Amino acid sequence: MSNYSLSFKTDWNRLPPSKLIALLKCLRILQSMSEDALEEAAEELQGIADFYRDRFPQANLAAIPASSIKGKLKSAQVRPPIVLEP
Repeated sequence: MSNYSLSFKTDWNRLPPSKLIALLKCLRILQSMSEDALEEAAEELQGIADFYRDRFPQANLAAIPASSIKGKLKSAQVRPPIVLEP
């Protein structure tokens, strides 16, 4: 495999430190993988990105007000055990 260089622009100063550390951790792990493992990792990362793409942060979800539920408790009933035979 030949040596390649890759560059991309991002505003490193605007990334929260925890996100920057996670990004660098991922890059370090990916850099040490075999080509087959790297292809699998790329597919898995795409699946994770797709899963989280349309999810809303918890802060943006509507809060459901607390409510009381009334009911009566009945006495406990002991049931015979279920026996599974091979």
